[in-house]
Amino acid sequence: MPVQVMLAASLRKYVPGYDGAVGHSLEIQRGETVLHVARKLEIPPEEVKLIMVNGIGSTWDKVLEGDERVAFFPPVGGG
Repeated sequence: MPVQVMLAASLRKYVPGYDGAVGHSLEIQRGETVLHVARKLEIPPEEVKLIMVNGIGSTWDKVLEGDERVAFFPPVGGG
């Protein structure tokens, strides 16, 4: 079952050829968690500040059913 993974800013480096306009489609098994998605893409959890699933704030232990849109955002700084 596919999930659509969207990566912001510095997290895009973990998926070679990542296209920010369409994201990255990733096959998962029903019942896998958001953490499984990050691990499959080799994204270190400590580099992720915000997780969203279908536009709603989420956590690493959120169970996925497939066809979700999972977005990862790094911490941002500014001045």
